Amino acid sequence: MQIVERSMLGVRAARQVMQSPDKEVSVTLFPMIHIGQESFYRQVHADALQHDVVLMEGVRSPVTRLITSSYRWIHKEKLGLIVQPRIAESDGKPRIVLADLSGEEFQKEWAKLPLWLKLAVAFVAPIVGVHRRLFATRESLAKAMEQEDLLTSDEVLYFDPRFAALRKTILDARDQRLIQKLSEELDRSSERPREIAIIYGAGHMRAILAELRRRNFRTAGATWQMVMSF
Repeated sequence: MQIVERSMLGVRAARQVMQSPDKEVSVTLFPMIHIGQESFYRQVHADALQHDVVLMEGVRSPVTRLITSSYRWIHKEKLGLIVQPRIAESDGKPRIVLADLSGEEFQKEWAKLPLWLKLAVAFVAPIVGVHRRLFATRESLAKAMEQEDLLTSDEVLYFDPRFAALRKTILDARDQRLIQKLSEELDRSSERPREIAIIYGAGHMRAILAELRRRNFRTAGATWQMVMSF
């Protein structure tokens, strides 16, 4: 199943609703691409704010600022794109939950990486950012955005164990925290049906879907949302 699709028309993300078998709680998944059209983020945020609870991502640390330079430095005005904004909190509905590692927790995970890997990231991310600022187009950015719910054959064939520790820090450790927060919400008792929204990077959707399927959630509907058009 496609989580993010790239076609000749542009890049689309699949908004998917998963329903609990007891009908008391549903979870809406909003796969995030970290740079896209402003209209995409407006649509996602307006939709998510209609739910009872929103689980959102966001790690604040010097390391994440460095890593995200690979796309934050893109010439956004020229391409008509923006970097993913944070959802605006409100006093009423919904309750917004940061379902991510704290900056301190992420730094502890980062400290576990071998020195050569930390240096490689520090060297490569800014170079990618500069290259993209000079040469990126919407089409070139879209090439790395496709995502499916299962590992593709290319991902299996070209897996490099040398970078497994980096994946654990950037993806797996955060997946574990997200699933923990989601489980707390799903296990919370309630006298009425509840709707949970998850606004999180597309790369984390596999872990969420696996957990929901383990709990016997089923797809109750899916629609496409345009991240960027060509």
